Parts: sequence; structure tokens; C-alpha cells
Amino acid sequence: MVEEVWIENSDYGDWMVEFIPCKKGPNFTNDNLSILIDKWNKKIDQEGFEILMAVILEPIEKTEDYDFLWQQELWTKDRDNFWNVWKKDHEENWNKEFDSILTFDTSNIYDFKAYLRGELKPLDESNYFQEFKYCSLKKNHHLSEILPIEQEYQNSISTNKIKGPTLMAFLKPLSDHKLSKFDLIWHSCYESLDVLDASSKIIDDGNKSLFTSHSNSHNGKRIR
Repeated sequence: MVEEVWIENSDYGDWMVEFIPCKKGPNFTNDNLSILIDKWNKKIDQEGFEILMAVILEPIEKTEDYDFLWQQELWTKDRDNFWNVWKKDHEENWNKEFDSILTFDTSNIYDFKAYLRGELKPLDESNYFQEFKYCSLKKNHHLSEILPIEQEYQNSISTNKIKGPTLMAFLKPLSDHKLSKFDLIWHSCYESLDVLDASSKIIDDGNKSLFTSHSNSHNGKRIR
């Protein structure tokens, strides 16, 4: 897993991100999904939950694990309170109303501390792309070796005038879940698939001596 001692602290403080696997129900339509999202936002506002941001992610290559990921960003101190209250007071009724549209697998949440890297750039959050690189260290290597590789990557996209990611982060698992087995998850957001492909190849070329890895990409749409 990512070691905090070698990762720069960001200005985002005690901030975390989680991804909830979701499956389409028999009554799923894009219109019904929009109704669900609108009602969820109203409920979050009414209850005063500190959900800083939410994004719905659809995998570009289909997977049996989920149809969507529901991404939530929270202050770490608020996260346990949110889920305690949600499960106690809201989840049962919410599922009765909306399971036919979208089911939320809240027993298998992927939670992470996110360490931002590089420069934040403007992004059309109504339609963009997220990529996750799942990296496992090769024998006799250490995570600190990623830092010069990352710097070389930043230099390379600048030299080659590639737009690169609008946001980049290293993700550290906060609990034991399906994705906690990887030594590093390199997370990036891109404005287009062309930029993703060009930038991602440079990362892969730089990382191949350090990690074995695979990646997947999602179409992202901010919903809160």
C-alpha cells in the first residue's frame, strides 16, 4: 500500500473518496436514473450530510462486478457518521423505493485516502473520463521509486505538449476490500479518451520496470 511518509500532503486535509458498486435494476432507464439522483441530492441536503462531491462512473469496458460506480467524496471525520445514520435510518426505505432502478452494494465499498499529485486543471465535469491503474510492485522494488518516475512523466507530457490529466492522485485503501491488495492505485481524470490514451501510455512505459499493472477507464459525470 502507499506509504504516507513519502507522499506530499495536499491542501485537501483529511479528505477521502469511496466508490460504491451499483447494478441496474429491471426499471433502469436514464430518465429514472436522473430521478433517483435528484431525490438522493435532496435527501442529502435535507439530512445535512457532508457529501462534498458525487460522481457516477460507467465502465468503458463492461465488467461483471458492477454497472456503475457511485463515487462519493467526504471529510474522513464525517464518513462513519454518514454511514451509521444512513444504514440505521434511511437505507431500508431507500432500497424499497429505488432497487428496481439501481441497487447499491454498500457491503462492498472501496474506500481510499486520496493524495493529489501534479496540477489541477479545469474540467467539464458533465462528461469526462477516469482511469485507474492497479499497480503491484515487482520483487526488490520500493514505492518511493515511483516519485522520479512521476516527475519524469510530468516532464514528458510537458515536453510533448500533451494535455495530460486534469487531476491525478495516488489512492491508499482505508479498509480491507477487493482493491486493497494493490501496492498503488494511480488515479487520473481526463477531458477526452484521446488525451487519456496518449498520457496513459507514457505512465505505463515509465512504470513497467517497477510494477506489474492493469487499468480500467470510466466515463464520469458529476452528480453533486
